[in-house]
Amino acid sequence: MKEKLLALLQALVSINSISSTLSDGPGEAALAGYVHRRLSRIGLDPQIQAVAENRDNVVGLIEGTAGGPSFLLNAHLDTVGANGMTSPFELKQEGDRLYGLGAYDMKGSIAIMLLLAEFFKGHPPPVDIWLTFVADEEDKSTGMAYLVDRWLPHLDRLPVAAVFLEPTEEQIGIAHKGFSWFEIEIAGKAAHGSRPEQGIDAILPLRAALSELEAINTELGAASADPLLGHASLHGGVIEGGTALSVIPARSRLRWERRTLPGETTEDISRELDRVLQAVDTLPGGHRVTGKTIFTRPSYKIEESSELVNRLKAATPRSQCIGLSFWADSALGGMAGIPSVLYGPAGHGAHATDEWVSLASLVRVYDAIKRLIKDWS
Repeated sequence: MKEKLLALLQALVSINSISSTLSDGPGEAALAGYVHRRLSRIGLDPQIQAVAENRDNVVGLIEGTAGGPSFLLNAHLDTVGANGMTSPFELKQEGDRLYGLGAYDMKGSIAIMLLLAEFFKGHPPPVDIWLTFVADEEDKSTGMAYLVDRWLPHLDRLPVAAVFLEPTEEQIGIAHKGFSWFEIEIAGKAAHGSRPEQGIDAILPLRAALSELEAINTELGAASADPLLGHASLHGGVIEGGTALSVIPARSRLRWERRTLPGETTEDISRELDRVLQAVDTLPGGHRVTGKTIFTRPSYKIEESSELVNRLKAATPRSQCIGLSFWADSALGGMAGIPSVLYGPAGHGAHATDEWVSLASLVRVYDAIKRLIKDWS
């Protein structure tokens, strides 16, 4: 199995699937084509779903013997950029470590899924298996959103469980944070710096916004922590404004990110935006301020006592239930009514220049998921 995983991961890493929106990459089309061909060669009839230009999902079905429930496996096809990496599309082995762009996040998991497909095609499982490979997880999850909005409604029944093979160090991820992106824009009036009476500074009022955000973040840190995820938080993202040192700025913009916990509502978080707007609006000076939510994705949590978690614990007794600070597509699966967990290999360096995945861990994850599916009834 090690040799098969190694050869397959070499092929996957060699294909550039850098995100076309998060980074200046070609998108997932080439890798989706490879996955489609591989599934076709073992006798499946996979579908390619065009999510956007050069951004494709692949979905394949392995029919089980029971004619009843279905199980969903998921991995994302995209990677982040290769800035700073040497030979990012060439897999290098150093002992148990396999280095390469996406080896850890998450082409190692794609390799696991493809080999599971090969096994279960020859040894039909007790449940149907949906193999889902999606685009754009690293940015806005348009691939998973496509599955939820346009593919799932056409199924006869929802899958009874899903495993998202994000790297979790072989632990069972039962919770993860969500996020929201916010923006305020301040409008002033441009004037020469020597004539301040003719202008309205749009940058200086940002001090009130930053002060309010700092106060909110302090409150979040003082609130009760989630036992698995810790505290909610926020951080400044981008500040823009001004045209020249000698010109009173007519415009400024501030964007920030809020990391959210299960139980926090959209209304709760939107009130924080209102606080920031009010703090800027009440300053004197004649400026105008507007704000908006740019994008949001929910947090997620599944009960540790759920059937899926208990079955996965039985299949991988060394694993513990954990919370994860990052967001993942599992939240969209959970929102669609599919009990979902994250479970994947050990390694290091997601989004870093020294990214690697453990070959031995890939084998263990493959074996654990195979046991999970074989024992499902």
